[in-house]
Amino acid sequence: MKQVNRTQNEQNLVHSAIAFIRKQYECIESEEVPQELLDNKYYKEYEPLDKLELLTDQHIKYCTKRLLNIGYSIIYLDVGQPWCIYWPLNALSILQEDVSKYEHKILQYLEKCKIGGFGGGPYQYEHLAPTYSSLLSLFILASPASLGMIDRKGLEKFFWSIQDPNEKGSYLMHVNGEADIRAVYIVVIMVVILKLDPKLLDGCAEYIASCQTYEGGIGAVRYSEAHGGYAFCGYAALVCMGKAHYIDQEKLLNWLVNRQMEKEGGFNGRTNKVVDACYSFWQGAIFNLLQLSGYLNEQLMNVYELKTYIHMCQNPTGGIFDKPSKSPDTYHTCYGLSGYSLTDSNFQNPIYNVPNKCIDFVQKFFQ
Repeated sequence: MKQVNRTQNEQNLVHSAIAFIRKQYECIESEEVPQELLDNKYYKEYEPLDKLELLTDQHIKYCTKRLLNIGYSIIYLDVGQPWCIYWPLNALSILQEDVSKYEHKILQYLEKCKIGGFGGGPYQYEHLAPTYSSLLSLFILASPASLGMIDRKGLEKFFWSIQDPNEKGSYLMHVNGEADIRAVYIVVIMVVILKLDPKLLDGCAEYIASCQTYEGGIGAVRYSEAHGGYAFCGYAALVCMGKAHYIDQEKLLNWLVNRQMEKEGGFNGRTNKVVDACYSFWQGAIFNLLQLSGYLNEQLMNVYELKTYIHMCQNPTGGIFDKPSKSPDTYHTCYGLSGYSLTDSNFQNPIYNVPNKCIDFVQKFFQ
């Protein structure tokens, strides 16, 4: 389905169509389709989605096509090129496609981005975001060649260079760059798994705890609004360090359960915001982390509703979109499938968002 710019009235028609389709999808004995819906062109457009399951083969084709286009196809995201490798690669690994056949081409490309950390493309400065996505891609490939490419001393040097001079336990995204919870998360989880200098973790738990808001979520920095992505980063880092108790987990849970939308079934990222398929992971993974930390002993998100929403965000020819009426992209495909995989299996690691078998290989490699 191609993306179009819809008016508010058209969006309302879309939502009406989807609401009725969801009633059918849930196998509830629904009333006859009202004439006004039969006249609604969007009902006809989205009605086939009510019988969908995960379109595995279509998603594999969609992600393979984009992964093999390393280079030209990602120029539009020039400063984040390693992300355009990680997103389809991770999606393919979740779909249990053999990704080893892409290893040589990926390593060749990432080698051009490597300094100590990684830049957003060849000949660019080191930056934590592409460092994170590059390292995760190397973890997914899980081979001596991919892990042997990691320069641990170079990473340590990079991490020391981006410590926030104004805030103990905080990090910058790049030298002289912005500071937020993403940076702390990336440094923490990489220090732990790659067995780097543990002094890099000093003050990190305390800083993360100071960013928990009155709502219970975690903001990008102290005194900012609670947000799904930052809440995941902060809490995942705490769980990774064994310090989940540094924040008020009951308040976090209370904020979290209110992010799953009653009508749509998916999650939003902030209070009073709309649903988005990417939060299937950013918010959904926190439920798994709460279990991993020992705070919860059961899954509290509505798994059925979330999977239903992801089913309805699938493009029939492959790929997942933010919400019905949008176009698919590899970002939403990656995080939609990541959230989907965490609903009923132990396949995906909720801290690193790569398969658990890959994390096991990395940990043994760096013993």
